[in-house]
Amino acid sequence: MTIFASVEQVKLLLEKLSNDDKHTDLLNSISKELDNITVFAEQLTKETPPNSAHSKPEIKSGCYIFSDQKGFFCPSCYDNTGNKVPTKRLNSQLRVCPQCRASIK
Repeated sequence: MTIFASVEQVKLLLEKLSNDDKHTDLLNSISKELDNITVFAEQLTKETPPNSAHSKPEIKSGCYIFSDQKGFFCPSCYDNTGNKVPTKRLNSQLRVCPQCRASIK
């Protein structure tokens, strides 16, 4: 089930509940929020994934390193969202991502 199908299902349930006059304002507000969610979801599905050909990372110590930037970056954040998040060293053998909290050896 996609987010769009879920939103449509909720809208149908709201229509069934709309026969009660004392909650009409609340139901209208929820309906407007669902419309906003639908618009936002459509915008997200139209966005293109990050271009991996732009800057191909190398792997060193379990982290990504890029030729155009200095530091060690979280591979999970870059692979999932395209964000280059610098990792922080906890000790001589362990790094951690401050964004997703991934531990990297």
